[in-house]
Amino acid sequence: MEWLFGKRVTPDEMLRKNQRALNKAMRDLDRERQRMEQQEKKIIADIKKLAKEGQMDAVKIMAKDLVRTRRYVKKFMLMKANIQAVSLKIQTLKSQNTMANAMKGVTRAMQNMNNDAVVAQVLDELGLQLTDQLSGLPQATGSLSIAGSKQPVATAAGAGGEDASGGGGNLPDADADLQARLENLRRE
Repeated sequence: MEWLFGKRVTPDEMLRKNQRALNKAMRDLDRERQRMEQQEKKIIADIKKLAKEGQMDAVKIMAKDLVRTRRYVKKFMLMKANIQAVSLKIQTLKSQNTMANAMKGVTRAMQNMNNDAVVAQVLDELGLQLTDQLSGLPQATGSLSIAGSKQPVATAAGAGGEDASGGGGNLPDADADLQARLENLRRE
């Protein structure tokens, strides 16, 4: 009825309201079931009393009432179980809604971080550090001729001695060393 007067109800409020209504219905069912169980005990006592007095017609009628009362108690328990199942589904919906709202907030925060200058600064710093690390690696000036030359591994061992002579960063020696390693791996 609130929607008639222009007030919109949020999904959280609707879930809370329905959850309260279900809890109230379960309490009412419990009260009625307890009343029926007390009535059942009273009927049993009356049946015993009438049976001692020998009034079998009244006992038959009371026995039918007892059976009917037990059926109602069973129905009340089944209704309560069904209502609890619905209540659990509502609680699950509420949890999913909360999780969706949290994810919405995380998404907004990630978008803000991606648009922020601080992230760009951090990436620039990381990029500079990565560039500094990459500048320490030897750079290849030529290409390796894998198919054209087959050098034995012994030359690579001899090349290591030439490199230690302090000739400064001899790139052809590094290429020869890499070629020798490659050939060694192919043999294995």
